[in-house]
Amino acid sequence: MNEILKHMGKYRRQINLRISAKALASCVLVLVFALHIYYLLFSHLDHNPQAVVVAGIMVRITLSMLFIYFLISAYRRFYGVFETARFLDRQVDHQDDLYQNVYQLSEEKADERIVDLLAQQSVRRIDKEHYRIPPVYQMRSLLLILMLVIGILGIWAYDFDAFSRAMTQLYSNRVETILYKDTIEVAPGNATIGKNTALVISVTDPDRRLHHRLFFRYDQDWRELSLTDQRYVFDRVDNSFEYYVINEVAVSPTYRIEVLEEPLVRRWRIEYSYPAYTGLRTEIDTLSYGNIEAYRFTQARIMIEANIPVTSAKMIFADGTETPMSSIDERRYIAQLRVMNADNWYLEMTDALGRRSRPEEKRITIIPDLPPQIRILMPGEDVILNQNMLLPLYFYADDDFGLKDCQLVFRVNDAPEQIIPIQSIISGKIYEQDYLWNLRDLQLLPGHVVTYYAVVYDNSPEAQKGVSQTYRARFPSIEEIYRELERQETHKKDELQSVLDRSRELQQEFEQKRREWLRDEKLDWQEQRQLENIVQNQEKLSEQVEKLAENYQDLIDKMQANQALSPETLEKMMKIQELMQEISNDELLAAMQKFQNALQNLDPEAMKKSMENFRFSLEDFNQRLDQTLKLLESIKKEQAVQKALQISEEMEKMQAALQERTADSSQDCQRLAQEQQNIAEKYEKLKQELDQIGKMLDPQQDRQAMQQLQELMREMQRSQMEQNLSQSASSLSQNQRSQAMSEQEEARRKMRTFTQMLAAMKESMGGSSQQMVAQAMQNAIREILIFSKKHEETAARFGNDPYQIIADLIAQYEGLQISMNRLFANPQVTLYLPPKFYMDLSSALQNYRQIFVNIGDPAFRTTREVLTNIQKGLNLMAYDLMQALNSPSSGSGGGSGMQSLMQMLEQMGQEQMAMNMLTEQLMMRMMQQGGRQDAAMQQQIQRLAQDQQRLADNLKRALQNNPEAQKQGNTIQQIIDDAEAVARQLRNNQINRDLLNRQERILSRMLDATRSINKREFTEKRRGETAENVPFSRHDGDFDYNQLRRNAMLDEQYRTFPREYQQVIQRYLKTLNEKATR
Repeated sequence: MNEILKHMGKYRRQINLRISAKALASCVLVLVFALHIYYLLFSHLDHNPQAVVVAGIMVRITLSMLFIYFLISAYRRFYGVFETARFLDRQVDHQDDLYQNVYQLSEEKADERIVDLLAQQSVRRIDKEHYRIPPVYQMRSLLLILMLVIGILGIWAYDFDAFSRAMTQLYSNRVETILYKDTIEVAPGNATIGKNTALVISVTDPDRRLHHRLFFRYDQDWRELSLTDQRYVFDRVDNSFEYYVINEVAVSPTYRIEVLEEPLVRRWRIEYSYPAYTGLRTEIDTLSYGNIEAYRFTQARIMIEANIPVTSAKMIFADGTETPMSSIDERRYIAQLRVMNADNWYLEMTDALGRRSRPEEKRITIIPDLPPQIRILMPGEDVILNQNMLLPLYFYADDDFGLKDCQLVFRVNDAPEQIIPIQSIISGKIYEQDYLWNLRDLQLLPGHVVTYYAVVYDNSPEAQKGVSQTYRARFPSIEEIYRELERQETHKKDELQSVLDRSRELQQEFEQKRREWLRDEKLDWQEQRQLENIVQNQEKLSEQVEKLAENYQDLIDKMQANQALSPETLEKMMKIQELMQEISNDELLAAMQKFQNALQNLDPEAMKKSMENFRFSLEDFNQRLDQTLKLLESIKKEQAVQKALQISEEMEKMQAALQERTADSSQDCQRLAQEQQNIAEKYEKLKQELDQIGKMLDPQQDRQAMQQLQELMREMQRSQMEQNLSQSASSLSQNQRSQAMSEQEEARRKMRTFTQMLAAMKESMGGSSQQMVAQAMQNAIREILIFSKKHEETAARFGNDPYQIIADLIAQYEGLQISMNRLFANPQVTLYLPPKFYMDLSSALQNYRQIFVNIGDPAFRTTREVLTNIQKGLNLMAYDLMQALNSPSSGSGGGSGMQSLMQMLEQMGQEQMAMNMLTEQLMMRMMQQGGRQDAAMQQQIQRLAQDQQRLADNLKRALQNNPEAQKQGNTIQQIIDDAEAVARQLRNNQINRDLLNRQERILSRMLDATRSINKREFTEKRRGETAENVPFSRHDGDFDYNQLRRNAMLDEQYRTFPREYQQVIQRYLKTLNEKATR
């Protein structure tokens, strides 16, 4: 038993030893942790000694209690014998609790043999089995404890001084006085840095017992940052800020970090002083960002303002040259540059930190001062010169800043260039000039070509040159000129003939439709549409005739410029042009309008009247077209004689020029021989023209001209001039100048004879034509007077029934038509009749037709008045023919008649302006008075009515007596009608907007008539003038209102107006002048 107890005691001691060791280890661990806790408390509370002392006491008490706890707990866990037996039984579980039973039986004093047997069995088992004593700590727990202990020891070793002070404080456990650093030194303090750079803020020589904190702000609010190892790193600083560092004892001063942006220009200012020749004012540019754009020779002052203070600034150019900028202050710099060439440059600025601005490329751009431009707008193409050798030119030049020295450069064929100065000093940037170039001095011959262009310079120091397009002006032969003119004239005659043929077709178609309608007085939609188409087609024909009349004036101008017509024939052509303008008249337009209205309303009575009027208008239209065509045909003979005369004159001129060149020994004889051959060919063409004239002449009407032509052709045959020309060419080809000159002189003398004979023939043809016209007019006067007498007797027999005299009226109407047909059988009669004759004839025929159309209308009660108008028309027709017979030139008019008419119309225009203003003033006063008229206003209105009627009466007298007024017959008659209508309204005290419009229309027509007369007078005068090489102004036909105002103030009638009316007139004329100048 003792042996087993011995064994169990051994295990008991081992187990209890392990429990004691674990208790001691736990005390050690608690001690380590307590010391570490105190170290941590000391580190954070060392600035508070009292708290440190309290913490030490608490640590001590806690340790003591924990030690006692661990020891008592270990003692209580010690194993006794029984606990040891139980441990052993559990270690190897034999399901018999042998060791516990042995010990219990032994203690209970059981049977010794049983106890001994059990003890022996226990000994054998304990010797046989191996029992494992539990370790103090498991391996995992042990490793964790070791790691914690090692970590804590590492922390103590890292800051051993603080740990040492903490242990000393724990050991002594007394309150000690601790001295801390009462200032905080911070680096870098106040500093200036660049934007986006890193910044380190650190505490210099810090008291590590204290906790330092960093505070900073950008604006008003402070923010806290933690310091790592007594420093903080800003990776990129964008804005300036303030900061300070604080600990438990002290606060550092507040410092400022000034962040400077990268040097750049905040404001550009470029002042351009342009060259004087540009006339430009100094210009300041603040939006170009350093890009310089200016004209060459410009002075540019560049001023910059940097975003931060800089120490220097300079301009660096592409070629490496530098221009330093002068400092105005620490931010503003300035430099001056003369712009001469395009370049690239950049600005380099250096700040106080030594940083340089990033280079940004800038440009210097030269604004091109383009060379001047000049164009020859008129004629603006290659031309063929007229026989008058005048070439109107119109120059248009422009430049950016100014012009000078406009010149015309030309050469004849291959000769050297010559210069004609046009204008040396030119004011303004745009130059417009008309120039009439007289080429007579160049002594051009048919076939010569003049090449010309215009030159102008600008006013820049470089004097840039502008050159126009080059044009050619060729001097043609008279045959070429006439060929082109005859082509154009034939074309226009063909167009007129086409219009006449088409109009006659429309007339026949209309007459057929009219008769169909008269049978049943019904129209279906198709017939109505056909009649509308007839009217529309007639309108188109009328418009076509109007355009032909306008274009015919161009043909007349060309004939006049080429002297293709004699003055008498030219007058006839102008008269034909006027007749063409009268073909499509207001009566035809009114008849078409009334007929269209009747077609819309389908009123049988209105249809009947409008059809009759339209039929008569168509007859008049076709008759005038036919007369115009016959008249054009009648003057072809005069044109042919004029052409032959000009060919002869040109041939004589060419022969004279050739004779002069033959005397010049430097001239090439072969070329002279060729020119002589050209003259011979022209002579053959002259003979062909004379043969053509012989075919055109009428042996009866042109008897004298036929005799003269035959005499001329016999003279040409006798002269044998072909032989002279042939011998001259042969002598020149053999270089025999003297013999050639003899033949040339003889040929020239014969040519002069031919020219004189042709001129005499032309004069005789004109005289013969006038005699025939006079005879036709005398016959017409006698017949018209007979008709007038017969009509007077017929009108006297009229009672109340027009059917009693209708047969006589029809006979008189047809007789008048026959008489007019005989009068116009000679087409040239038209050239001598005044326009008023046609007006009176039209009035008489219309009155006849009015009776014929309205004879069955019971409402027609003006028969007696119409008969009186017929009588008046017949008498006026006879009077017009007498005037024309006594003054055959009345068809063309004279300068004095034009001048007097112009003066009369200008004076009447001034009077009408005054009346217009007064009427407008009266209307305004009446509106202010609510539409009422007082006695004074009515008196003024009646006075205006008298003045307006007096103006109409004066125009009537002018239309009756002045041939020039008769040429403006339609316009003046319209003025008379409007003036009488205005006078009637004023007599009834009626003032409204319609009356004001009528008055404005009267004034407008007066001005139009004055312009037309002025243009005609200008055309009349220019035929006898010889142009010079001087600039001339374009004629625009506008009135000088200042002069008009002066004329009005000098007028006697103006002085009779009341003072307030005179002031109104002056204000009105001033307003007109201002409008005209704008």
